Amino acid sequence: MKLVIVLVIVICLGGLPSHAQPAVRLPKPPLAPPAGSLAAVRDTCANFWTLAPATKGQRKLLVLPAQEATAWIDPQISGVTAGAWQSIRADELGFVWLTQGQRTLRFDPRKPQEGARDAAFSPTSIATQQQWRVVARMPASNHDLTAAVLHNKFYVAGGLTAEWGFPTRSHAFDELWELDPKNWTWRVAGRFGRGRIYCATAAFDGKIWIIGGDVIESDGARHAVTTVQLYDPRTGAVTEGVPNTVARPMPVALTANGRLYVLGNPRDQYDQPGQMESIGPGENVWRREPDAPAGPGAMGPLAGTVLDGKLYVALRNTGLAVFDPRAQRWDLLDSPSKPRSCQMAAYRGEIWMLGGRDTDGEDQTLIYTPRTRRWRKGPLLPRPLSWGAAEVVNGQLIVTGGAGSYGRDYLYNDRTFVWR
Repeated sequence: MKLVIVLVIVICLGGLPSHAQPAVRLPKPPLAPPAGSLAAVRDTCANFWTLAPATKGQRKLLVLPAQEATAWIDPQISGVTAGAWQSIRADELGFVWLTQGQRTLRFDPRKPQEGARDAAFSPTSIATQQQWRVVARMPASNHDLTAAVLHNKFYVAGGLTAEWGFPTRSHAFDELWELDPKNWTWRVAGRFGRGRIYCATAAFDGKIWIIGGDVIESDGARHAVTTVQLYDPRTGAVTEGVPNTVARPMPVALTANGRLYVLGNPRDQYDQPGQMESIGPGENVWRREPDAPAGPGAMGPLAGTVLDGKLYVALRNTGLAVFDPRAQRWDLLDSPSKPRSCQMAAYRGEIWMLGGRDTDGEDQTLIYTPRTRRWRKGPLLPRPLSWGAAEVVNGQLIVTGGAGSYGRDYLYNDRTFVWR
């Protein structure tokens, strides 16, 4: 955990050279802080923090909670009193830092009961930060995601975080988020009307398709659905599509050879052969496709990508499965490990499996080259990640969202990374 803290301070407090990270557009609060306040910073829980003017030239800590962004309030963090505070920062692991002369104070907004503590550090460089760039921040930390690319824009839909608001609580998103790589900005492109978790996201027939997954009803009930919703980027409208025949809690959807394929099983059938169906442009019925290989829990959390018209899907405890739509056949590849819930993309003619659970490390990358049928290790992720999203836009490999384990904690991610 000490190394993690060092990394955070290096990135967020200036320990790296100025050329090591590009400028990231800073999120702005929906409500301006009091006049004379320092520039507001956002934590990974989507709260904004500032140091506002107090009596006798001092400054006091205020927060704008994500779940009630209508007033700046006193967070009542033990150990933080009005004083001659000079700066405030929020790091990528969720901590907020205050400085006053030679003194540095740190607190965790997710655990306000622990109060603030003095923190000392020794800046150093981290090798992985030379390979990945932080280019943007999502509207909030988010995981249980898949990604799609349409018209050179990157999309993720729904998702869940256990770190939202102040006080922190679990939050399911009912939004489609769009990333524009031209200026590295995220925006909310559409809304679904209810929270959707681990829904499959795919680009097909000129629209973004949001398929299946769990939904959160208005009464808080969570259950899997056959719901298909379509987002049209030309109009911004979200409409209903042809429902799936299977209610899948954690599906994957992939486009190949002019058809959209959806794979996954009902919640109580993860050990059984994977149920796959497809649909073509203008069709109003889903077509049953060959079942995917079975294995212990194989149809649990799925990740996948497409390369040269073939579907590549990471199956839990089983390995990398490949479906050839023309031959109508599944094959199972022998792999050095079997990552679960990894971030996955086809990049430069190879399959990249980034991070994931059930591995030696959630920051590992495995790369498979179909041409040679060989595996090799790729660059480490800048932080442990699973359940996030990866895709390629204009030749750039993008990884975003997800969560990773640090000691006993899962820490959620709102940063967007690009491979250099």
